[in-house]
Amino acid sequence: MSTTNKQSKELEKDLKEGFSRLSRRQFTMSTIALFAGINEALATGQNAPTAGPPRPSADGSLRGVMPPITVSEEQANQMFPVHNEPKIMTMARPLIVQCSSPGWQMGGKRYPAVPFSIEGQAKDLADAIKAGAVAIHVHPRNPDNGLAMINSALLKRVLDATFEKVGDCVTLSHTWYPRQGGIDYIVDTEELLQWGDGNKYCQGSVVLPFDNAARANVDKGVRFLDAHNVKPLFEFYDTSAQVHFKQLIDSIGNLSKPLNLDINLGKHDSTAIHQDPGSYLNAIANLDIVQKTFPGQFYGWRTGGRNWLPIMTMGIMMGVDLVQVGLEDAYWRWPHRDELIESSAESVKWAVDIANVMGRRVVTDPNEARKIMGIKLTSKMG
Repeated sequence: MSTTNKQSKELEKDLKEGFSRLSRRQFTMSTIALFAGINEALATGQNAPTAGPPRPSADGSLRGVMPPITVSEEQANQMFPVHNEPKIMTMARPLIVQCSSPGWQMGGKRYPAVPFSIEGQAKDLADAIKAGAVAIHVHPRNPDNGLAMINSALLKRVLDATFEKVGDCVTLSHTWYPRQGGIDYIVDTEELLQWGDGNKYCQGSVVLPFDNAARANVDKGVRFLDAHNVKPLFEFYDTSAQVHFKQLIDSIGNLSKPLNLDINLGKHDSTAIHQDPGSYLNAIANLDIVQKTFPGQFYGWRTGGRNWLPIMTMGIMMGVDLVQVGLEDAYWRWPHRDELIESSAESVKWAVDIANVMGRRVVTDPNEARKIMGIKLTSKMG
């Protein structure tokens, strides 16, 4: 008996005794052997059908050269049990999209998308909210010369013009001010709280990485923000920033939860993402370190530079709670082409579309977003 005939007999025995005794590899190899046996018979002229294309039978169906092999329902369920795989819940969390605009970059001929006028800045933000963003982060522009300006009164003007267009949104602001050789988190925040009769202009405020010399000032500022319902937004530029913030947060001890932790990749002086595949490995490692250092908190994902789009997509895939897009930290649409982003709304739409394709629900209700982030609104909106 030839080897192929012997393997065919073994397959017939396996099918009679029960398909479950076969491994997937045995099934595959035995099926190949069966095919080989049929081919051997055909080659020696044993019951060989006429060669040629499939022929229609009397009832109109096609009849192929080879005899049919049927895989039963029981066999298919045993060998290919994909329907029994458990859910993977990484992307089950709702996603908040934040627009950062207009930011610090020079506009004009270099970057025509950057708006200068108060109306232009408000329109870019409002269009982004209509495209699916629910939170905004604003570094306002002086409408007289187009330059970015740290000024609470100017920030209020841009936000007021935005509120007129959209009614309500989550303001995750920059309220720090360089003062007396350091960064002050109180002086501008107090002014914005007074003008808003609560926190409408600064529902959250960015807290930057610091060295030991600035720790006392940051400690004071974080306590002030938290006590006045301004959610501290801790910016993790690299692993050393995570260590410093961990020590600070542990020493304060009673900050409102969840902590809002923003992992920065490719923007300002943050972790580099300009080389592949190291960009992706850096992103995975950073999120893993933060999640294990601060388990069960709110994780933001702020990307910039050439690789902002793929790294932003990775954040959505890895289940982060918030992704930042917009004009502040991105310039090119794609890492491999020299085409400029045309508006913040464009990048917001991409983030929303990618999230939808992956089955993630995008949060568009500001009240729901605030609840997820642990923000208590203390102003009247609308």
